[in-house]
Amino acid sequence: MPTAVTVLLTDAELAALDRYIAVHRPGHSRAEVMAEIAARWAETQQPASHPAPDEGLRPDELNASNDS
Repeated sequence: MPTAVTVLLTDAELAALDRYIAVHRPGHSRAEVMAEIAARWAETQQPASHPAPDEGLRPDELNASNDS
């Protein structure tokens, strides 16, 4: 079951949210859109027990001294 959370926004942030809703999510409430934003953000977060994989050196960091 969802938990209610209070979010305090400045006038500028609220105006930006309202513009976003008008363009991208017409008919949705501020609460619905804020919940969607939070859910999308949460999906991008790596849990501490699952760190991002080591991708090695980037191409611009490679040189002959990296060869082994």
